[in-house]
Amino acid sequence: MNDLTQWNDRNHPFSRFREEMGGLMQRFFNDPFFWNDDFIDRRSGFQPKLNVKERPDRYVVEVEVPGMNPQEIDIELHGNRLTIKGERRMEETVNEEGHFHRMESSYGSFQRSFPLPDDANLETITAESKSGVVTIQVPKNEQQQPRKIDIGNVEH
Repeated sequence: MNDLTQWNDRNHPFSRFREEMGGLMQRFFNDPFFWNDDFIDRRSGFQPKLNVKERPDRYVVEVEVPGMNPQEIDIELHGNRLTIKGERRMEETVNEEGHFHRMESSYGSFQRSFPLPDDANLETITAESKSGVVTIQVPKNEQQQPRKIDIGNVEH
């Protein structure tokens, strides 16, 4: 005869799966970087992808804005906070026949904002646009080398 064991819901595979998924979702939605309102404005439909690279002499920010003209994008600096904003509009053609069966493109206003590091040279930031990518160059300030300070001998 088989031994009887008391039912324990925690040993059921679906219970363990539910706990693991719950923990995963909790960690995901509690991640401060993901939900930082300064970094992502979730109210709009279009959010350009953003890459930030550090090189020895500068930071490089790449913003993917397909189909947008540079004149439709504003880049502003408030203190050390860099803000990129604009609006991606859907082109509408008058008297065009047909309708969408599927539309995956997103449109709308966007704003991305984040602080620049302390060593950023805020006076020499440049930006250029090529093939739907805006590249912002943020040079670094020259690092000052430590210098030796001699101690003078004061006689009383």
